[in-house]
Amino acid sequence: MSQARRPHTSRNALSQPPPKESARASILSSAMHIIAEGGDRAATFRSVATAAGVSHSLLQHHFGTKRGLVAAVEGMVAERFSAALATTTTDAQAASNEIAAGLSGLIAGDAKLRNYLRRALLEATPAGRALFARIADLVVRQLEQHGDPKTLPSGSQLAWLAVEVIAVNLAGVIFEPILARTLREKPFDPEVVAWRTEANRRFIVAALKEYVPSRRQRGGIAMRGGAAIRL
Repeated sequence: MSQARRPHTSRNALSQPPPKESARASILSSAMHIIAEGGDRAATFRSVATAAGVSHSLLQHHFGTKRGLVAAVEGMVAERFSAALATTTTDAQAASNEIAAGLSGLIAGDAKLRNYLRRALLEATPAGRALFARIADLVVRQLEQHGDPKTLPSGSQLAWLAVEVIAVNLAGVIFEPILARTLREKPFDPEVVAWRTEANRRFIVAALKEYVPSRRQRGGIAMRGGAAIRL
């Protein structure tokens, strides 16, 4: 009896297909969490594969090296923040509200992302530096657009002014661990987020009143209480 011929299998068929989007998202989410907890060094293929429930070889095949995996996480975070910072309108007030809502929804709804962002900013990782520069540029441009040229500083002083705005808005992220213990409230519970957002807006409006005139001071130009520079 002749043996049945085994079907021919090409080399391409033996190669592993790209991970499904859900699997890739799980891998990157797991890697982001591990990096947030222990830094880039902790994101070994073995630890990420275990956390994501995939094989070590799958990670090596699709990301090449640990640096490739870390870069993929940085790219994912950058894409998510780019989407949150994007606007669909040219109206300053509406654009500000879109950006505020986008960032609030992104950060408040993802504890892993907040932990990653905290470490990235405090340790000045490449991802942290790039993201900070993007947000700082956004704030500077809005200050230049709506500020009073007679009082608004320029150069490094304007950059510092933008940093102060960012610091107010990111305080909840940076100090989340200690705030949860000292205030006995979770900083990113929906009710707390709503209250903090309004408190931040009022604080920033008061702090920038010398540089960003109110609607009344600008003779009715559409700008509501300085919210155009809110993050």
